[in-house]
Formats: sequence, structure tokens, C-alpha cells
Amino acid sequence: MTPILPQREVKLRGLHNIENLLAAAAAVWGRVPVEAIAAVGASFTGVEHRIEPVRLLDGVQWYNDSIGTSPTRTIAGLRSFEQKLILIAGGYDKHIPYEPLAPEILAHVKTLVLMGATGPRIEQAVRAEPGFAAAGLRILHAGSMEQAVRLAREAARPGDTVILSPASASFDLYPNFEVRGKHFKELVNAL
Repeated sequence: MTPILPQREVKLRGLHNIENLLAAAAAVWGRVPVEAIAAVGASFTGVEHRIEPVRLLDGVQWYNDSIGTSPTRTIAGLRSFEQKLILIAGGYDKHIPYEPLAPEILAHVKTLVLMGATGPRIEQAVRAEPGFAAAGLRILHAGSMEQAVRLAREAARPGDTVILSPASASFDLYPNFEVRGKHFKELVNAL
């Protein structure tokens, strides 16, 4: 076994990104020097809209994960943090199940801000999950991204993390996840 770099030096959040780094290293193994693989692993900070740091404001870190257009992508994002988060979720309904997301929300989210057509479906799945009552999860509803950002800011305290990771497509309000993510970042940067 050839070590590449210590996990603590990887700039990307989450185990899924460690797995992606290892897959990329395996794909180029023997063709690219180990030092080059390590340099990329230690310097690459990710792509826009995927657990993208937006801003630290009043001790609250904001992240854009607008590419989280399905429950599995949002689950990977939630698992990337060690503390409970304020999650903004919901959007266009692709008619996929939200039950797999519910236990992850209870485990990783302290305030859930829901919007869009899937907001009620996500809430129903979360409320039906065993342990919901004991989890202390606060659920808020927003009619727009502007309202969702405002509610998240009101709920946040210094040390908190807010993440937009919708677990849904964007087509109810936006042409694609990129436009949704850019709008979210504009709103957060205007706070």
C-alpha cells in the first residue's frame, strides 16, 4: 500500500469525497506521480453548488449544495458535517420517495426550512419517522428562496451551519440547480 496524503489534509467535506478522491487516484494510478495526486487532493476545494462554502456571517457558516437534487445527494451532504445543521430543502416534485431522507434529517438537522412542492412530502416523511417527537426538530415553511434564507438566518446562532441541499429538482422556481444555487448565494451574500 502506498499512502497518498493524510485524510485531514483533504479540503473536501465528507466521506463520499474521500471515496471520490480514491477512485480518481485509482483511475490514474501508474500514469500520474503519487506526489501530483497528493497535491490535487490537498488543494482541490470542490465544484460550485456541491457543499460550496458561501459565507461566514455573524458566526454562521452558509453552504450551497444546490446540486443536491435527490435524497441520496442530500444525505451525502448532511453526513459531511459533525454538528446538527439548519437545512433548506424542497423544490420540484420528481415523484421520488423521501422516506430514506427522514432518519438522516432527524440525525443531522436541528431546523428544517421547507419550500416548494416537495416541502409537504418531506415533512410527512420526517413526521412519520420513529423518534420524530423526541428529536426536537423544528420545521419551518417558506414560500420563496428569499423567505427560506430569512427564516434560516433568524433560526441560526453563532456556531451554526446553514446548508441549501434541496433533495429536489429546481424546476418549480428555477430552470436548473445552477440558477437556484446562484440565487441562494446572491441572497446570502446580500445579508
